[in-house]
Amino acid sequence: MDVSNEMPPDLNTTLDNLKKEIFSTLNCCQIGKIKSVDTSAGTVQINLQIKRVAQDGTSTAIPVLTDCPYFVLQGGGAYIDMPIKVDDYCIVLFSDRDIDNWWKSGNQTDPATNRKHHLSDGIAIVGIAPKTGVLKSDGSLVRVLGTSGNDGSSIALAARKDDAIKSTSSEDSTFWAWISNFINVFSSWTPVSEDGGAALKTLMTSFISANPTPSSITGKITGSSSEVKIG
Repeated sequence: MDVSNEMPPDLNTTLDNLKKEIFSTLNCCQIGKIKSVDTSAGTVQINLQIKRVAQDGTSTAIPVLTDCPYFVLQGGGAYIDMPIKVDDYCIVLFSDRDIDNWWKSGNQTDPATNRKHHLSDGIAIVGIAPKTGVLKSDGSLVRVLGTSGNDGSSIALAARKDDAIKSTSSEDSTFWAWISNFINVFSSWTPVSEDGGAALKTLMTSFISANPTPSSITGKITGSSSEVKIG
């Protein structure tokens, strides 16, 4: 009698099947794409980009991850605020344990459940890019770029040495009002004595007393810079 089909698999096969089963449900690190952003809550919704493949060869997309905290580079109250947008790519790390209680309280706490490496405990680190979207980098310096404006155009976001600064009445109304008063007063001034210097000093003293010199100028970058280079 042939009993080969009734014999249990050997130990190696059993362990191998067990390993495959464990790894098929283990969540550790995946690539995601931002579906929506809630900056007031510090969370994002994420579509994971790698589908889950079943033993029969079929694949299915993993459900959308909701309420995932996103990582912000920070320390000592200072932080870098990045304008996270829909369709940005991210790395999703799945915590060893349930993070719900910590996320709600910010304190050391017991996990709310026994789940481990669960899809509910993803944390997004935004910034990775596929080969089709490699960022500009020549490897010679630290580079900070940004885009702004409703049209998404690249504009200057921060000043650097030798950047041209433009000041107009819309940015510096106090300064330009002072300049206007100065011009009005001195354009019509005519020395009334041979000692024009003394008369000018008197007029200047009187003018500055009535019109204190502005302490600062705000201005704006003219648009010559679209990035800040350090190094």
